[in-house]
Amino acid sequence: MNIAVMGAGAIGCFIGGMLSAAGHAVTLIGRPRLMNKIQQDGLTIRRPGKPDLLTRPQTCTTVPDRGPFEVIFVTVKMPALPAAADELAGLLEKSAARLVAMQNGVGAEEHLTGRFGAERVVAGTITIPIQVPESGLIEVSKDKGGLGLAAMSAGQSGFVRQLAGTLTQAGLPTRIYPDYRAMKWSKLLLNIVTNASSAILDEPPARIVAHPELFNLEIEALAEGVSVMKAQGIGAVSLPGYPVEWLARLVSAPYLPLSLKRAILRPAMQSGRGSKMPSLHIDLAAGRTTTEIDALNGAIVRAGQSLGLPTPANSTLVEIFHQLASGKTERQAYRGRPDKLLAYRRRFRGPAAPESNHSSPTPGTSL
Repeated sequence: MNIAVMGAGAIGCFIGGMLSAAGHAVTLIGRPRLMNKIQQDGLTIRRPGKPDLLTRPQTCTTVPDRGPFEVIFVTVKMPALPAAADELAGLLEKSAARLVAMQNGVGAEEHLTGRFGAERVVAGTITIPIQVPESGLIEVSKDKGGLGLAAMSAGQSGFVRQLAGTLTQAGLPTRIYPDYRAMKWSKLLLNIVTNASSAILDEPPARIVAHPELFNLEIEALAEGVSVMKAQGIGAVSLPGYPVEWLARLVSAPYLPLSLKRAILRPAMQSGRGSKMPSLHIDLAAGRTTTEIDALNGAIVRAGQSLGLPTPANSTLVEIFHQLASGKTERQAYRGRPDKLLAYRRRFRGPAAPESNHSSPTPGTSL
């Protein structure tokens, strides 16, 4: 296949690199420094227990005016998606390429279908844990996970099956889902775990999980996500390597005390992120004012508002994160201060979920 990757950072280079190593014609579109590095030295992919892959895909720093691309993986982060769509518009007028939206959170597919039509957009997700120890090197940290694809229109089923087969043959095991919303919202649940709290407190995820009250806040945020999903008729589904359906049932089970939920979840959450800092922490540490928070925890808050459902835990995380990202509040104010984060949560009407966890409180306007 002839493939382009728009926004070739860690995820884009990994997907594009694996496809290139499998013999497909791949063009990476990304920032000059990284693209020049790959053009000069190639792209290396390191996987557990396997030989390194060195591949040399084509690179460019702007969207080509034309090209016989069959598929374009869009791997920019959500805040950059509107600009990426603008850049792709000219190419898509001259090309029949389909777009695969690989963003975390929800809303990317709706934006792209609004611009280019549902018949040209495929929903995508990835659960393979990767990191970038140095420029031009992608390292798979665990032999776990895979990709997910979901058609946005009925006429895409054949293409989606073909693309899933191509990805799987390239070493990227890919599962097809009948409902793109279930796939994307289920990935959202994984994405929010210790993400915002780690950024706010400037603490590694393992420290969040080790603190019972912070762990309770994480469980509450997940349960709110499951609640708004159910209200929209969206069921959680298991993703490659991650039993999200089981996670959703566990966090929302009214008959299990929080102490038992923590005990069940702790091993998976400690091994899932451990000391690795999540994306929102990286964004906040870099001083970025536009981040994925609104497509993650913010999506839960917006859905709750439209459905009349309480989302105090996610509202707390979103409000504080925005204060820190905008500079209205100094990072030092919350650094290493779980007591302050938990006090902010209590500013909503009603206490946080008690150990019996029978019901969620009703949020009010924060003071």
